Amino acid sequence: MTYVSPDESDAANEWDRVATSRWGAYVSNIERRAILYALDKLPRPGNGLDLGCGAGRWSRVLADRGWQMVCTDVSAEALSICRRRVPDATCILRGPEERTLPSPSGSVGLLLCIEVPPVMDSDWFVPESARVLQRGGLLVAVCWNLLSGRGLFCRARAALRHDGDYYRTAYLTWRRSVKRSGFRVLREEGFCWFPYRRNSNSAFVRLATTLERRLGLRKLTPLSPWVVAVLQKHDPPNPLRHAASA
Repeated sequence: MTYVSPDESDAANEWDRVATSRWGAYVSNIERRAILYALDKLPRPGNGLDLGCGAGRWSRVLADRGWQMVCTDVSAEALSICRRRVPDATCILRGPEERTLPSPSGSVGLLLCIEVPPVMDSDWFVPESARVLQRGGLLVAVCWNLLSGRGLFCRARAALRHDGDYYRTAYLTWRRSVKRSGFRVLREEGFCWFPYRRNSNSAFVRLATTLERRLGLRKLTPLSPWVVAVLQKHDPPNPLRHAASA
């Protein structure tokens, strides 16, 4: 693995830094489990696409498994770190106005969209994911769920402060849209039920995450503040076939 100094990493991508906090490590571990689950489901390495790759933390995981990576981000500084971490990757600087994915149709085996709410909430992301993924390919994505206590609170606070709000879509709504586009859900897990910030080092984080697990809150994905989902592309429903069999 290419060495990246702590100073460089801090300057390029704050998520690498906060991932070392108690709460940040908890979040990262759940996301990592989903990514490793997806890797284990795929028969062999292929072409991977990491949207909002930051400094390349998850791209490095795939590259270490033999995947050929395309890494995108809106930060040139983060991409420079990603290039050093994943030397064989194709790193592409993207603008926030772009509405297509930088891959040919049917060319991607594994697509990551981890904590990139502006992309997840867009109207182009799901159809573009269906376009670039090969049949049987997997999408791993994190949805920030509006239909949750945390989501509704953040929406109300943003309205009062006239501030930005990343909780814009209900997970159930998003899941229906991906199913209509030819995906099926293989795995989903809810998390971030307790109101800690990403960089929190509270001594109570372990208690909170233990309660979350033991109370079964991670299974309540329709109401979970965050949901990480693994979805597989397959043939979309054929309305004519269904009508003929009715």
